[in-house]
Amino acid sequence: MRRPHLPAAARRFGAIGLLGLGLGACAHLPAAPRDFTPLRAALSEPPSVLQARAEQGDAVAQMSLSLAHRYGIGGAPIDDKLADALQRKATSQRGSTPITTYIAGLNGKPGRVSTIFVPRYDVSPATAAQNAHCGAVIALGVEGESAREACGGPDSHAALRALWAGRAKE
Repeated sequence: MRRPHLPAAARRFGAIGLLGLGLGACAHLPAAPRDFTPLRAALSEPPSVLQARAEQGDAVAQMSLSLAHRYGIGGAPIDDKLADALQRKATSQRGSTPITTYIAGLNGKPGRVSTIFVPRYDVSPATAAQNAHCGAVIALGVEGESAREACGGPDSHAALRALWAGRAKE
């Protein structure tokens, strides 16, 4: 019986080493970009302006107004129920993007084209969660590396804290 042919890397490192190499490569993938536009808008625009834009269906304004009501930014009354409702509205699906894909046939059967509808968001649930987390970190005055990371790094954290200091308790 013949032994299966192993690639040179597998022979050199063994299966465990190859697995470690693969997992190590995954650990170094770049993180998804973070978008703190809603939090910046909540800290730089009056709630009345955000309210007008939110009523017209602007998802970023809805999320910004949600943050303003959650933390009382810019004199907005603190109202968790309203903040939750605005966040749900901001992160609701805004349509879908159709993507066609070819699915190859098997065992001599013909392939087919299928359409997949990918949901489209103006403010994704992940972006909303990142903004809410960063807002909570700044509102609570949390310091350290985890706080800076929650807000997108030291520079973004410092800029958002400076905006917060100027607007949060107006």
